[in-house]
Amino acid sequence: MPQPPLRVFLALGLGAAGLVATLVLALVASRVASQRLEARIEAELADVATSMAGRLDRGLFERWRDMVILAENDTIRDPDAPVERKRRVLRRAQETYPDYAIIGLIDAAGRVAATSTGALEGIDVAHREYFTEGQQGPFVGDLHDAQLLARLTPGHDPADPPRVLDIAAPVRSDDGRLVGVVSGHLDWAWARGVEASLRETSAGARDVTALVLSRDGTVLLGPEDLRRTRLPADLPSAAAARAGQAGTKTETWPDGRRYLTGYRPTRGYRGFPGLGWTVLVRQDAGTAFAAVAELRRQILLWGLVVATVAAGIGWFAAGLLARPLRRLAVAAASLGRGEPVEVPASAVREAQAISHAFTAAARTLRQQEEERRAADARQELLIHELNHRVKNTLATVQSMARQTARSAASLDDFTGSFEARLLAMSQTHNVLTANHWEGAGLRGILSAELEPYAGGRDDRIRLDGPAVSLTPAVALPLGMAIHELATNAAKYGALSVETGQVAVEWGVEWRTGSQMLSLLWHESGGPAVVPPARTGFGTRLIRTSLERELAGEVRLDYAAAGLTCRIAVPLAARSEAA
Repeated sequence: MPQPPLRVFLALGLGAAGLVATLVLALVASRVASQRLEARIEAELADVATSMAGRLDRGLFERWRDMVILAENDTIRDPDAPVERKRRVLRRAQETYPDYAIIGLIDAAGRVAATSTGALEGIDVAHREYFTEGQQGPFVGDLHDAQLLARLTPGHDPADPPRVLDIAAPVRSDDGRLVGVVSGHLDWAWARGVEASLRETSAGARDVTALVLSRDGTVLLGPEDLRRTRLPADLPSAAAARAGQAGTKTETWPDGRRYLTGYRPTRGYRGFPGLGWTVLVRQDAGTAFAAVAELRRQILLWGLVVATVAAGIGWFAAGLLARPLRRLAVAAASLGRGEPVEVPASAVREAQAISHAFTAAARTLRQQEEERRAADARQELLIHELNHRVKNTLATVQSMARQTARSAASLDDFTGSFEARLLAMSQTHNVLTANHWEGAGLRGILSAELEPYAGGRDDRIRLDGPAVSLTPAVALPLGMAIHELATNAAKYGALSVETGQVAVEWGVEWRTGSQMLSLLWHESGGPAVVPPARTGFGTRLIRTSLERELAGEVRLDYAAAGLTCRIAVPLAARSEAA
């Protein structure tokens, strides 16, 4: 399957990157903007519900106050005033406030004394709530069908009675005696007028539906199919309003549709306590949030435009890169075959840099080939040197075994001494191996040889001197010499008793143009030293390894207070202070 060219990769890559970046930005911007827009829409709908509830409360308060003011009229309060005069006063009141279906004056006995239209006069209404409650003080009754008014008033169909609110106030004489009750039947068309006025004055209310619920949840004002029905008690907005809350909710109504609903309970106004109504203002959720959906569509559309532009830029940029890259591929093939590399010129800085890199790579390959040949030669030399070291080590072990056997009294004595000397060599080898056989620190060799004799006590062994690095040729013989001194001290000298101590001090000095290591071994606190009657193998090993192999100097002082050994050996040219 052929691989697509770079132009396709870059175009798709930049287009995808632009699309992803735009989508991420769109999601973030859409979320933030949508939340703010939704909050504004919800606030507007809540304001409509609040305004509707406030207008209803203030409107009822004003009608409530109408009755209170009318009850104070002198003609209405005068029991002896002619009925016609009282009727004119009531008629003027209805003309002033045409929302009333009828306004009447009821005498103290409960009979209608006069009305604004002349209808219902002489009817006994003593049992009506607006009369019984109106005697006690200003009263507003909830919405109901005016059956009596429809039956006794010309022009009204008894099968379709008007819906009214009863508003009443007591009429008292100057001495406080109850004269009667003035009552007005407020036509429910007044509430529909409030709703229409709200639609005209509020831009956010023109495509919404307002509902007014009674205290028990019955729809008093709203769509025709919901009037006189009771909404479910679990409708979130209605339940929240009954609990005294106000706000907005997105919810599913009984018709199965989703609505954004603003809710607000009526709370009365000034002295008017209110009727416990609930105002719901609903709007189809899709319509309410249409602006949010449009915003999201616009962001996505612009995202696609940006992605398309990014893909086009990628296609153009790929064209600038593809040509020099093809030339670079030819140069790379030549480099792989070991042929001379021709550096192609390019207007692209990076491509030009790669061209120079190819030239440098060709030069580096030639250098690496030369270095490889030199490395092969060094490796061959190292192999010869390793063979030489192995032979020397085996010769040392053979000589050590022979000399140990000569001085051993028994096979067990030989085995113990020989194994201890091999262990000393291995410890020095371990220190050298840890440093890749490039050198070993003098303090490390001393610590490896003497630490087993310290017995966990810091005052048993004392090492004092600068950091000195020894070549393998110096480290191995010096390590063997220290081992022999430590073994002798453990058997016969200071380390053979608990109170004994060994101090090792060293330094580096120049002699005749070369560096010399000066080391002093001093024992104290041990048994009295007696010079040996003959030279043992350990002493011969020290002198042989240090004086003969390293051209050094060894001086042993068998003072009674403790053995002292002074060692001076030249440091190899490769050694250096650590």
